[in-house]
Amino acid sequence: LASTITAIVGQRVARKICPHCKKAYSPVPTIVDDIKKVLGKLWVPSTQLFKGADCSECANTGYLGRVGIFEVLPISEKVGRLVLERAPTSEIEAEAVAEGMITMKQDGYLKVVEGVTTIEEILRVAQE
Repeated sequence: LASTITAIVGQRVARKICPHCKKAYSPVPTIVDDIKKVLGKLWVPSTQLFKGADCSECANTGYLGRVGIFEVLPISEKVGRLVLERAPTSEIEAEAVAEGMITMKQDGYLKVVEGVTTIEEILRVAQE
């Protein structure tokens, strides 16, 4: 099976921040530290995040619409070999990340930094 698979895709759906009541805020340092840790070399310094302030457009939820967060695992020669050897999932993931795979949580955090969704929403749908 490993020789026929070229990639594996995982996805979750997260709620988007309502554009009608979206407002910026300065996150506490522990949240910024968590984002830096998860994103690693993907981190782009950001001093503010966004959230919905609740309005009639979003039924006072702060969210309107959905966005996908994804994880794509390309099956390289090394990853394929690990699958064939029945290596632990953690070892396969470590190799994939070393080869440049962006995890689902990282993709979600990138969408947080871009102002598409909230950190709370990503933690709700993509927590490992």
